Amino acid sequence: MRRIPRGTWVLVADGASARLFTNIGGENGQVVLHQEAAIALDPKEGEMPAILPPEVNAKEAEEAGFAREMARRLNEHALHSRFQHLVLAADPQTLGQMRPLLHEEVRSRLLVEVPKNYTNLRREQIEQALAPDF
Repeated sequence: MRRIPRGTWVLVADGASARLFTNIGGENGQVVLHQEAAIALDPKEGEMPAILPPEVNAKEAEEAGFAREMARRLNEHALHSRFQHLVLAADPQTLGQMRPLLHEEVRSRLLVEVPKNYTNLRREQIEQALAPDF
């Protein structure tokens, strides 16, 4: 994994929750995360598609809505220059749902996509997983 600069936003997400961190580590490549927010699925809040294929159950639809909401928030923050770099770690399904919805401003700031679910790990475990290999 490449080095993650100080000030980088790290979003870890799955289909029902997300945690936003800022890397406050040193420029030597050390990853030290500070949690800024924890976000949970609120089915009443998300925008659901008007027509769902019959094979999509309610849980999958809610998770897709959550992924859309996370992409929308990242787009808004990037367009307002609230972050310079981003690491996006999410389970493969959520990552796949978010990817096509990310604005070019988000994509230009994206350092790495990690197709793994870190949402239930302790902060220290996430730091270790994201630390550069020396």
